Amino acid sequence: TSMSASDLRMEIIELVREEQNTTVLEAIRMLLRRQESDVDDDLSEQEVAELERRRARYLSGESKPTTAEESLRQARDGYKP
Repeated sequence: TSMSASDLRMEIIELVREEQNTTVLEAIRMLLRRQESDVDDDLSEQEVAELERRRARYLSGESKPTTAEESLRQARDGYKP
């Protein structure tokens, strides 16, 4: 079943409260502020998928952390480790 916007918001708030990694928090902030930026700053589906792959690799310990800005630059450039 799908969650209501209110339920999703509460879950996200709780997850953000528990998150300690500043790279993850910066990426969340950038994603939430995307509407404030120019159209060119919006992420494509491919860029979002790349960021999600990178996050999974980081959480598994396979890769080292990078800044949100560096992650976005690498995603846009099609960076492959």
